[in-house]
Amino acid sequence: MKIDLHVHSNDRSMCGTAADDQMVRAAIEHGLDAIAFTDHNRLVPPARIAELNREFAPFKIFGGIEVVVAEEHVVVLGVHDPEIENSWWEYPDLYNFVKEHQGVLIMAHPYRWSGDLSIDLHKYPPDAVEINSSNMSLCDAEKIEQLIVELGCHRIINSDAHATELVGIFYNELDAAPATEKELLESIRSGSYKCRRAEQRIQNLNSIGYNLR
Repeated sequence: MKIDLHVHSNDRSMCGTAADDQMVRAAIEHGLDAIAFTDHNRLVPPARIAELNREFAPFKIFGGIEVVVAEEHVVVLGVHDPEIENSWWEYPDLYNFVKEHQGVLIMAHPYRWSGDLSIDLHKYPPDAVEINSSNMSLCDAEKIEQLIVELGCHRIINSDAHATELVGIFYNELDAAPATEKELLESIRSGSYKCRRAEQRIQNLNSIGYNLR
């Protein structure tokens, strides 16, 4: 299964440029099998997830959230308690809340804002760290790799798409297609996937002014 685990929609993220059904259609067009909507501090209503899954089956849509905490962004999957939409999390509290709900934490675009991280990943390590996205710089690659080695966690790659043309430029290919969200979370925890890049699409986008690495 080819899945992009960090996608935004203008239904819930002000920085998004397309509706969730448009993002799903783009993902299908670009050869993905699934995506996860991870909007900023907003969960996708369960009824909307069910509706999208009915409309676009067998393509799969999962719901997550990108939580802003101490100026960093953490993608959370598998937690559907509305309390997670709180915009005033301290990272240790968020970490414990996600673990209590058997969820997964992914450090999104590390070092995007600063040369140092404002949350203690060494004391509270995420399940995975993004090694690339549409919002990351090549100059951070060495630091990110060192961080992953220090944490002993998994590498993961996602588009962080806010527009249809970016969906699936970076994605993960799971060793087995999960039948449930629980199985998806277990694949992430165990690292049972490979990080993939849509090289031709990246080249095409860079040729028209994008700066994707």
